[in-house]
Amino acid sequence: MTNVRLWYLYDFANSFASSVVIFYFPLLLLQGGAGDSWIGISTAISATILLMFYPALGRRSDQSQRTRMRYIQFSSIVMLIALVIMGFLTSSYTENYSLLLLFILSASYIIFQISFQGSYVFYSAFMQNFEDIGHNKNRVSSLGLGLGQLGNAVSIGVMGTFVVGGSLVIWGISDKSLALVLGAVIFIILALPFLLQKSDSAAPSGVGVGKLFSIREFLKRVLDNKKLLYYLLGYMFVADSVTTLQIYMTLYLKNVFDFTDKMSSFAGVISLGMLFATCMLLGSLAHKMVDKNKSLGIAGIIYVGTFLLFGLTPNVPFLAYLCLALAGVAYGLFFPLARSLYSDIVPKEEQAEHFSFFIIFERAAAIIGPVVWVIVYELLRSYSVEFRYRMNIMVLSLIAMLGLYLIKKSFIFENPQLAPKGSSGKIDFV
Repeated sequence: MTNVRLWYLYDFANSFASSVVIFYFPLLLLQGGAGDSWIGISTAISATILLMFYPALGRRSDQSQRTRMRYIQFSSIVMLIALVIMGFLTSSYTENYSLLLLFILSASYIIFQISFQGSYVFYSAFMQNFEDIGHNKNRVSSLGLGLGQLGNAVSIGVMGTFVVGGSLVIWGISDKSLALVLGAVIFIILALPFLLQKSDSAAPSGVGVGKLFSIREFLKRVLDNKKLLYYLLGYMFVADSVTTLQIYMTLYLKNVFDFTDKMSSFAGVISLGMLFATCMLLGSLAHKMVDKNKSLGIAGIIYVGTFLLFGLTPNVPFLAYLCLALAGVAYGLFFPLARSLYSDIVPKEEQAEHFSFFIIFERAAAIIGPVVWVIVYELLRSYSVEFRYRMNIMVLSLIAMLGLYLIKKSFIFENPQLAPKGSSGKIDFV
């Protein structure tokens, strides 16, 4: 695959599916009488399944671009089906969800998350192919993430304005349930040009066919390589903070700032709009970037500061909007660089295999973060709901600090075990 524009288009398209899940599915569960733990447990299960299966699938996809594309195509279809099921079920039962319905919704959510994160594994692995044909990897990573966040902003803007809280009824469903279904339909329509393109059957980066995958052997390689291990652990903790915040964002805005559904949608548009603008700016300046790991450190400091500010800001909606705008800037600076830097660290012929672990460590945060959130929330049971939510945000800032420390520590190591043949293992970021 050589068409980077279609690659960008898929990142834009799948945001319509992921954004409606992040913003509206927790509210639907709350509306149905379910607690915060349903989302946290379901996300943890999806991360565990990713750990079990996706490294092997990543190894197999490294052997053929065609195989990699087929995995993305299959994942996209499953995402569509899962979202449609979630939309119609929540529309049929608007409140007091039964235990059976909650289990079905959780299963659909788990399947969606596995498919979405899995497609991201294979999708991200194509960055090395684009660099091989002359594209700047930093620019590709930044613009891809930026256009993805533009998709999030457009999706939430449209849903918040015309669908959520409105009178629009399509296929007999409305409100947040309709947002889930429309998000799925728009996603698949926009993604079709990418999904239907022809792909090369050759190995993406020259990896040999028939190479068997061993989870034990791969884990040993990661544990033996201190640079990779510290980087993945650090990224996991930083991702933990944002993943957990995304899971509970709409609930946080509702309980701390008294936001309505429409106000939450507007807040999401502001944050995602700033994220898009930051990624576009970062992508345009990618060719001028001299020291990538130093830039990542600066972005991380801004990122942690944003969490602290968000947890301490007074209960004034305007200030909440400002915090979320800054959060978009911080996210747009840190995560494109983190993805690009990881692609530099791992061998070019094993991109999907290693990106599967990149995503797994990122999703492991979805196990740790929600568990910590629930523990802190329960320990502070005697305090007000607002105080308990704010303390959780402060805890997330501490987790992000730990992640930045580990990432910084990873820079002192070389990675000879994972370096391609002919390389010393030392990464030159200049």
